[in-house]
Amino acid sequence: MAVLAVFSPALYAQADNAPQGGAQAEQPGQSKTYAQQLVDRTTARHPELVELDLHMRPPGSTTSVIVAAKSAKRIGAKSDPDDLAVVKTDTPFIEINKRADQNVEVHLPLLDVTRKVIGEVEMSFPYPPGSSMDKDALISAGALIRDELSRQIRYANEMFDPVLADTGIPANPYAQNLVDDVISKRRDVMVLAMHAARPGPSGDYPIVASNIGRIGKPADADDLAVIESGKPHVEVGHDGDRLEVELPLQDAAGATVGALGVVMPYRSGDEQAALVKKAEKIRDELRPRIRDAAALYVPTRSQAATSVIAEQFAQESVGNTDSMPVSKQVTGAAALQSAQDGVTDAVKNQAGVSPTNSSGSPADAAQIRGIKVNLFANYRLNGGLPTANVMSVPSEDKQRVETLKGANALMFGVASPAGIINMVTKRAPDQDVASLAILGNSFGQIGVAADVSHRFGNEKQFGIRVNASDTHLENGVRGTGGRGWFGSVGADWNVTDRLHVEFDYEAYSKQVVEQAGISLPKAVNGQITVPRVPDPRILLSGPWALFNARIENVQGRVDYTIAPGWQALAEIGQSDGDRSRLTTRIGGYNVFTGAGGVPTVSEISANYFNKYKRAELQGVFDTGPVGHNLTLGVSDSQRIDETLSQNTIVIPVKTNIFDPVALPAPVPTHPGTALPIQIDEDVGLYAYDSISLGPKWKVLLGFRESRSTATTGDKSASVWVPSPAAGILYEFLPATTLFASYMKGLEDGGVAPENAKNAYQILAPAVSTQYEVGVRENYLKWLQFTASVFQITRANAVTDPITNVFANDGTIKYQGMEAVLTQDISRQWSVSEAVEYLHAVQNPMYDMLIRGLTPENTPKWIGNIALTHRPVWLPGLSLTARASFITKRPVNPQDQGYIPGYTIWSLGVGYVTTIAGKRVDFKAAIDNLFNKRYWNSVQTGTLGIGMDRSIKFVAKVDF
Repeated sequence: MAVLAVFSPALYAQADNAPQGGAQAEQPGQSKTYAQQLVDRTTARHPELVELDLHMRPPGSTTSVIVAAKSAKRIGAKSDPDDLAVVKTDTPFIEINKRADQNVEVHLPLLDVTRKVIGEVEMSFPYPPGSSMDKDALISAGALIRDELSRQIRYANEMFDPVLADTGIPANPYAQNLVDDVISKRRDVMVLAMHAARPGPSGDYPIVASNIGRIGKPADADDLAVIESGKPHVEVGHDGDRLEVELPLQDAAGATVGALGVVMPYRSGDEQAALVKKAEKIRDELRPRIRDAAALYVPTRSQAATSVIAEQFAQESVGNTDSMPVSKQVTGAAALQSAQDGVTDAVKNQAGVSPTNSSGSPADAAQIRGIKVNLFANYRLNGGLPTANVMSVPSEDKQRVETLKGANALMFGVASPAGIINMVTKRAPDQDVASLAILGNSFGQIGVAADVSHRFGNEKQFGIRVNASDTHLENGVRGTGGRGWFGSVGADWNVTDRLHVEFDYEAYSKQVVEQAGISLPKAVNGQITVPRVPDPRILLSGPWALFNARIENVQGRVDYTIAPGWQALAEIGQSDGDRSRLTTRIGGYNVFTGAGGVPTVSEISANYFNKYKRAELQGVFDTGPVGHNLTLGVSDSQRIDETLSQNTIVIPVKTNIFDPVALPAPVPTHPGTALPIQIDEDVGLYAYDSISLGPKWKVLLGFRESRSTATTGDKSASVWVPSPAAGILYEFLPATTLFASYMKGLEDGGVAPENAKNAYQILAPAVSTQYEVGVRENYLKWLQFTASVFQITRANAVTDPITNVFANDGTIKYQGMEAVLTQDISRQWSVSEAVEYLHAVQNPMYDMLIRGLTPENTPKWIGNIALTHRPVWLPGLSLTARASFITKRPVNPQDQGYIPGYTIWSLGVGYVTTIAGKRVDFKAAIDNLFNKRYWNSVQTGTLGIGMDRSIKFVAKVDF
């Protein structure tokens, strides 16, 4: 990392200072083009834009240049290869702090009103100091302004038309306000242009207002015919993709005062009469708002620069934690698209994330900062509902995944301090979405996924997005194939300007054969000898070891703006999961030969229910020079665990873990038993205020009062737990932010493992505490860096080696350092690095044999480094090489042995292009490049096996 940091500036400087060609900037006296007028108008409406460039090919030219810009000196500069790649592949990209100016550049395809790619738009925003780099959120925010531009472009060639210098029409007439109002509400209208009789004796009917410029253009013969005859004129646009309807424009008294042109999307076979009626309805709705023709020319106050886009940019780009003194990492849509094994697979390369299961486990999990993520409390849907994750969480309908580290999780109520994994679902954008993906791996897995969305209503106020997939599953272990399917619906409704409703429904299931786990050998003289790694492709259980799980998630939310700066929300949701499985563990084998293994099967069938409700009041206001971002809320979270049947069966056949025999199906020798229903409920009252003290200081003050109630059968116990939170941020230098925090909270008790005497019992909730100090650095143009030092203290849930009972025994103190670094060496080369050092110590109350020892499966070091190259010679191609490492880990709380550390190499390739006008995105990756055999994890006395080399691929087409 240090070597790369030293050499990166020089490499970047060589790439960034390459000579540029192209035409010269517009000379004084030349007429302004419509493209430049668009830029001027947009930058006036959006003062948050530092720069705005439009890249296009001028008529008759084969070279793309900047044809319009906020800074005149940029006009005429030749588009570089990355800009051309955006146009060719329809793929956006961003550059943060390129010139050490604390700005972010967002590069997006420039579209016309039909969403045809006609060039590139490059926007520069100020990038707040200390911001974390959420690329998808930055692109989404920039796309809002890009789409605003697109609605003002009828045809690409019109961008080069000269703008009339003196039209005699006011800069912002009343007519333009009417047009802007209709366009903002009617997303099904592509063009709206208004010809109106000019006051005075001239008698002409110029365009007085439109969303496509051309102000002052005189009426042509078709326009005059409509005005004089009172009959509409209808024709299909020359590209056949739009219907142009021109109608007599009337005032409130019914007199014709001009002509109204309405252009709407059209496809061959559409009923033209229905579209004409739609245009007439728009004209009729405008009529009572027009006193007479002269009123349309009355100048009005210019529309204030919209703050919605600026606010959304600020909120999305810095997420919901950059204004708070905590750590956060974001996995965007591109990475999620390649995550065939679910959300946990997508976050595996983040700092401090390490595995806890065998590779390819159907119920994969992870730990963050050495702490296992609670599958029933720490996976959140849209910041609210905790999902009952009885299996791997699909990523098909997720827009992004936010990993909120450490005690930040405690802001969500009862949850493990490992970190919240917040899954943000996709919504229907303004433009329709229709894509189809084929995905699979070299083991024979193959699946298909579809993503479709549409917006409805006259103002497109209602949106719906549907995702579905069906996959034949293969995880590499021969004979463990099965099926997984997924379906989701995400809907949103802008009921009014102040009332917004969202709804999500997910259902997914998985039926596979489950590989056996290998139990730890017994200790000899206080030491455990870990066996060599078996062939991970060989099935150690049998075709009868079925894993069958299903989950349904339902979530609804209402947001209401009470007054400027004040908003209320209410949310309710439920997550239902059921799972039956036959889990096999093999123990008693000879460590060296593998012979003599005794297979023990745990048979269990259980239902899980998570119910969640919350209500919040959020306010942004000032008290004198002090700014406040206040949240007041109440939440109720309930988790129900219903174990219908459980049984333990020893198969009377011994096997060899290195050369296994076919195991017969287990035959129960006694009936299964049910467990009492377990209910854990958390009711919390909370308040958080992010206080701004001048431009450099922010202070977080918060408090949660939680009442946690645990009920097992007919026994119930409650406890009240106060959870204070405090933090501070200081902008030490421009783009350098220091932060510190202290937080206390409540986490769910651990769940006893299947091999414990009290298997599946949920322990009582326990208190956790975290301290964290960190820095966010974005000053250098070639480097983004985040680092923190943390300390977490939490309850230690362990299985007693003598009684085999799983219970809390004292605490564990986790002290560590974490760093994430991204280096843009040049536009073609970038490096990302994530590393964590962790020192974890157990402090028991009873079992003094584990005092001062490291918890099981906890490494000292974990990290990865990736190098990405985007060659100039093939736009849209990216190549990535990654090395991931983890040091040795103790096999149990007694530290009686260790599984070795390892380094795994992987290669990835991505290619985005357009074929027959359709965007095609192909990704492939080779995992475990050198086919290394390794133990992936060790948890609750069971060794998890890593997988052999595999190739994964995804091919997606956008229609």
